Formats: sequence, structure tokens, C-alpha cells
Amino acid sequence: AERRMSMRLLEQPFSIFEKEETLRMLNGCVARICVSDDALEIIRMVGFANSYISMLAQNNMLRIANAEKGE
Repeated sequence: AERRMSMRLLEQPFSIFEKEETLRMLNGCVARICVSDDALEIIRMVGFANSYISMLAQNNMLRIANAEKGE
């Protein structure tokens, strides 16, 4: 069973699919920021982009910590 993507603290690193999905969502936020004519949408997309990049950073930190523990 796949985990549903949500913006929360991670308990375990992403699968390759989850990581790629998060990267696509981040890319979509950046694309909307670049083309939107709506200030409120831009502000919302910045918030979402921040969440997605934080999830990716946390994912990589978990991967590093697990590698150091030999998992």
C-alpha cells in the first residue's frame, strides 16, 4: 500500500515514486509562481513550494541518518 502524500514530518524516507511526485509538485508550484497574475495564488504557491522543498530536505536527511546507522 502506498502512502498518501501529505505535508507532514516524515517517519521514513520516500520511495522513488514519492520523491518524484514531490519534485513534480514543487515544479508545478514554481511554474504557477512564474505565470500567475493573481497575488494571492503566488503567495499560496510560495507556501506550498516551501512545504515541498522542506519535505525533500527532510527526506534526504533521513536517508543520510539511516545510511550512517547502517540501515
